[in-house]
Amino acid sequence: MPPTRKEHRQPAVVPVRLSGTDEKGTLTGCLAHTLNVSRRGALLAGVTMPVHVGSVVRVIRGRASAGFKVVWVGTVETNTQHQIGVEAMESVSNFWGLDQFKTVSEVTEQEALDRRSRSKR
Repeated sequence: MPPTRKEHRQPAVVPVRLSGTDEKGTLTGCLAHTLNVSRRGALLAGVTMPVHVGSVVRVIRGRASAGFKVVWVGTVETNTQHQIGVEAMESVSNFWGLDQFKTVSEVTEQEALDRRSRSKR
């Protein structure tokens, strides 16, 4: 059974910088971007620094910065390499800068999917 989401995810491409340390303790970082976000986390793409599940990275968006735990790492086999899922370790109000946008409810999202599938028949 697939895992259930704690929060609704909102598609959004937001440029970010990541920083952390590798296994040797050397400071490392990269530029990346979000694919979708929630109040507690995000799916990031373009990640070129070494990370593993359980590692902690600093995500920097503009002047905002917060610690995130890596909870998922993509693989070559699933064509998700350079993608990671992160969960916030601290609360930062409107970290992604998307509060001005109205989120689509899951019901509305499902209705749109139903309409698309009916139109393809």
